[in-house]
Amino acid sequence: MSTVQLQSRSFSSASDLWPEGTSQTLSGQIIEHIRNSLFAGKLKSGAFLGTEASWAQEFGVSRMASRDAIHALKAAGIIEIKIGARGGIFVADANPDRFAEALAIQMKLIGVEHAEVLDAQIAIEVTATELAAQRASAEDVAGLRELVAQMRDQTHQPDLFTQLSMQFHESLIAASKNRVLIAQFRGLRHLLLPHYTRHATRQVAERAIVSHEALVNFIAAGDSEGASKLMRQRLYLIRDVQLNHKDSEP
Repeated sequence: MSTVQLQSRSFSSASDLWPEGTSQTLSGQIIEHIRNSLFAGKLKSGAFLGTEASWAQEFGVSRMASRDAIHALKAAGIIEIKIGARGGIFVADANPDRFAEALAIQMKLIGVEHAEVLDAQIAIEVTATELAAQRASAEDVAGLRELVAQMRDQTHQPDLFTQLSMQFHESLIAASKNRVLIAQFRGLRHLLLPHYTRHATRQVAERAIVSHEALVNFIAAGDSEGASKLMRQRLYLIRDVQLNHKDSEP
């Protein structure tokens, strides 16, 4: 098992890693370097990066600085630690659900307004719907139709209906085959769900089913213009309804 090269050059001392005049800690410099290597495509999921001791030696820092960097990178989900004879530091496996939850938490902590969330939903879903009409497979369309059928059976159960409706939206975005749009929507879903659930009624559910059925038909026909236009109209209606404190329409 070979160690992935972490550095573009060797640091002969801590001062090489942390030039005079910089305010960043040694562990912060290591964290930044690992992040930059990841974004530059030099690190791949599952790659072995060494050990706490080898990092201290390679970066010319103390074991404490190495350990601090490892703890921070692990908390950020960039690396994982494996124990045992073949253990050490590894680039973490991708975890979209963790990303979605972290994104939702950070948006909540910075206090994003519900209007901002709805604007983002419109941007994501209109684009995704257009792409889905171009890229959806027969299996994707069949899955969307099945979700609509399940929703029809749950119009008397607001909570369950809303969960199914959100699943429909997520499945529609998945049919776009764009992982960035999928990840973004999963983050928004945590923030959207309470608002969609709060005022859900049977009447709202029935209107949503009509809209969802029409969307699936547009996608099945490959009509990207019709699909995106309908999605845009519906989401702007939802935005107006929710921001004016009327009954929401999932």
